[in-house]
Amino acid sequence: MNLAYLRKARARKSPALHAMKGFPNQVADLGKIAMAIRALVELVDRDENARDDGVYGPALVRAGVAGTGHRPMPIEQYIREQLRKEPSNQSFRTTARGLRELFRLFGFIDDSGGRVQILDTGRQAAAYAGQAMDAEQINFWRRVIRNMTHADANGQRSHPYQVLLRLVARKPGITRAKCALALEARDDSPAELERIVRLADLEEDVICRQIGVSNANWDNAKKVFPKFAEQLSDVIRRGQSFVLTEAPGHTDAPARELRAAEPRAPRYAARPGPRAPRASREVTPDTIGRAGTAETFDEVEIPLNLDPAAAREAVRLRLDRLRRHNLIVRALAGRMRQAGARLYEDPFDVLALIERVGILVEVKTLDGSAADERDRVQEALAQLLYYEAFVTAPVAGEAEIHKVACFERPITQAHQDWFDAAGISTLWLVQDGRYGGNASAARVLGRFLEEIR
Repeated sequence: MNLAYLRKARARKSPALHAMKGFPNQVADLGKIAMAIRALVELVDRDENARDDGVYGPALVRAGVAGTGHRPMPIEQYIREQLRKEPSNQSFRTTARGLRELFRLFGFIDDSGGRVQILDTGRQAAAYAGQAMDAEQINFWRRVIRNMTHADANGQRSHPYQVLLRLVARKPGITRAKCALALEARDDSPAELERIVRLADLEEDVICRQIGVSNANWDNAKKVFPKFAEQLSDVIRRGQSFVLTEAPGHTDAPARELRAAEPRAPRYAARPGPRAPRASREVTPDTIGRAGTAETFDEVEIPLNLDPAAAREAVRLRLDRLRRHNLIVRALAGRMRQAGARLYEDPFDVLALIERVGILVEVKTLDGSAADERDRVQEALAQLLYYEAFVTAPVAGEAEIHKVACFERPITQAHQDWFDAAGISTLWLVQDGRYGGNASAARVLGRFLEEIR
């Protein structure tokens, strides 16, 4: 039998090879995305078929999300002309299909059944349509985009926005085009980050050949995430290159970029140890964890349109979890201060700096349900990777930063293993101010917490 034929047959039966993850790139403007989800909500609320691109597409044109093409004309005339064409030639159908895919990734909708269901987060996004992009709205979009996961054909999942920020932190001045590598990472592991950092040193055509991506897919991949990062003020664009801001949402010139323009101090003159981000503040175990409010606490979402009694109960639950969260933060900060650490907060829960080591901690409470643990684990992983981008490279230099997710009680072994794969230690409260932790936590925090050594 022909050997070439056998090799091809075996390849067809083997697991799918890794390929760069696709991402819908029809709309990158957050204001337009809010209008697009509002248009979808209105269709669903009118009991129209929001899964039909021939229904949702015209709604997007009427909402001002999709345009009328190169030839300006009245909207209804344009829609009539489009509907007379074959469905494959109706341009707004592509936009409708891409936006529904985006909303699935964002967790705005569930269209796995026969109809589109709008989830609470989707309705919250729709409520921002037409509003100015204030701090509340920016925090909402940052949380949605930061926590978004994406899977490749083999089911390997990553947080592309987290990968983007870590890539920009490692390669300040990276070009917009090479930001497409955020979609090349198979997962969130340090090994994958190192792989795409090495790829970023190559020319674009060489990258495309090495990862086997077409020029068209490469061009599509670079369109959306850098624009998200600019709108959220997480990066600053200089021409076609990007650097991180000093901290999330700060649009002042990044210190890393400014320092690069200054004469380099001799190596021996560098101040030892990490230093805190400019946006953070030094605190004590007594003052840490007092800046947050029930309105900004993100572990309990208050759905829209609750009746007064349900709304009061949701606020009570949020206040109770905020209180428990802050007690854990203060207790942990106290133990670290006893070991001689300097303490900082904002935007993270705790950053403990001692000698040439930084301990970056995100604290999460739990309500005892599997669904809540899953949500808190996803949030903690996304936040720690996000904050690492602003702590490790831009402000801590070569200091060793350890990431720790601390919970109110033990979490499942599967979730601990997931954290380990991303370089994150797992810690949990036991009782009377004492802690438990996995092997990684013992290595990182044994000097602070003797009970987990």
